[in-house]
Amino acid sequence: MKKQKKSNVIGAVEAHYPGLVEKIKGIIEESEKKFSRDPERTGSYLWEHTTHVASLSYELARAAKMDPVIPAAAALFHDAGKFAGGKYHDDERAEEKKAASIADRMGRQAGMKAKDIRRLTSGLRALYKRTAQKNYIADIVHDADFLSKFGALGVANFFIKSTLRGKTLQGALMSSLSKELTYAACLPFNMRTRAGRHWAERKSRDTLKFFRSLLRELKETQVADFTIQRIRVYPESGPRRPVDFQLAVPRSCETCGGRWRTAFRTERGIKCEKLEAEIRCSGCGSTSSFSFCLPEIPGKVGIFRR
Repeated sequence: MKKQKKSNVIGAVEAHYPGLVEKIKGIIEESEKKFSRDPERTGSYLWEHTTHVASLSYELARAAKMDPVIPAAAALFHDAGKFAGGKYHDDERAEEKKAASIADRMGRQAGMKAKDIRRLTSGLRALYKRTAQKNYIADIVHDADFLSKFGALGVANFFIKSTLRGKTLQGALMSSLSKELTYAACLPFNMRTRAGRHWAERKSRDTLKFFRSLLRELKETQVADFTIQRIRVYPESGPRRPVDFQLAVPRSCETCGGRWRTAFRTERGIKCEKLEAEIRCSGCGSTSSFSFCLPEIPGKVGIFRR
């Protein structure tokens, strides 16, 4: 039987730390099983995502002429704390801190040098932490994590996640399309590395083109008719270039045909500032709400309707 060829990133990490990749995979798959309460579950969405982020991190590090092994290893660990103990955000401790604790323990077991463990864990802790101090490993994994969610593969994973959560096509679009459009439009400005920005420009165009085509076909076939409302956000520091948040809502209520009214507010979460949106039918009063983290832009944000 022909032995399966390992990818560059897996092979590189394995060459330095034999057995580490399989141990990380085991932790992620086991925690995902506990969270889903399905001990017989096969395959792991989270591990697929993890290897995708690791591969992107490897390439971004190479583009920056850095040794790609530690950034790739950090990417392999970056979601190891997401479902720690079979729970998701059950306390006020960010999952990256949990991932750093796991990486510290497993790095020591794998014989990793103390300085590399410090680089690995500091990069994980700095992933979504606002700080003036530059951390190149955090920047690379941050960009790779976002890049993995856009483009053709990112869109495919969006629908896989929606299906895993039991959503129909219209349900997925109603609850999450606003976030996808907003982040796709903002993606190049959300990058921390030059190579990430270059990659993000193409992924942004491809993602927006797909969703616009999808909305057009839904309208043509009279399945659904979405309208895009925009909220403009201005950074208080850095370039004064405005960013438009694209909120996708049905043109009218399916129940009574009434128009939707929207209301917004922001709220500080564990890792980010969230945009909370509620839409209410002016006719029958039915409501729907959703929220998502604001894309990272310099300074605080101010919201107003256009």
